[in-house]
Amino acid sequence: MRTKLSTPIRKLTVNVAAALGILAVAAPAHAAVITFDGLADGNVVTNQFAADGITFSSAGGQQILITAQPSYQSTPPNFICTGFASINCTGTVIFSFSAPVNNLQFDAVGNQNAIGTAFALADIYQNGILTVSNLALLVSLGNLQADHQDLSAYNDITQLVIHDNTDGAGTGYDTISFTQGVVSEVPEPLTLSLFGAGLAGAAAMRRRKAQK
Repeated sequence: MRTKLSTPIRKLTVNVAAALGILAVAAPAHAAVITFDGLADGNVVTNQFAADGITFSSAGGQQILITAQPSYQSTPPNFICTGFASINCTGTVIFSFSAPVNNLQFDAVGNQNAIGTAFALADIYQNGILTVSNLALLVSLGNLQADHQDLSAYNDITQLVIHDNTDGAGTGYDTISFTQGVVSEVPEPLTLSLFGAGLAGAAAMRRRKAQK
């Protein structure tokens, strides 16, 4: 005669199976690299990359504008700068993400400050909360080369605000990369062993009940 598992054991088995399923079938991450090379010189940049999970804005009445200057090395010819009707590259630059991102990196181009000094400050919002204020963004190469900025140490970034630029000629931004979403995971051997042990224990208890 078939004997049902007791309610506590049945619930434990179902819960463990569900948790294991979540680990095994997580949503894949979306990786994006934004180079701005598909837009024309002078275009205002706002939500053209919304499908990639990022929008752009500035402050104080300025906009984010495309400028085409191949001599500034990152991914020529285009990068972005702040400005009103034309670029000045000294204003606030805001990256806003539709969902939290990881592995955020980008190039700052055109810096002429001394190597090892800050060209601007950054505020980092994680899961919608300001967690890092006035992070110094440093010049690593200078001489108009691409100063790579690696923010991969900060997870779940929802907004980045770059402000207080000190470079006399300002700074442009290019080759912005990040990942968005949860990376698929495979259950660890220990997790599988525990789950298997739980099922074996449940089966043994069922056999004992059947023998009574």
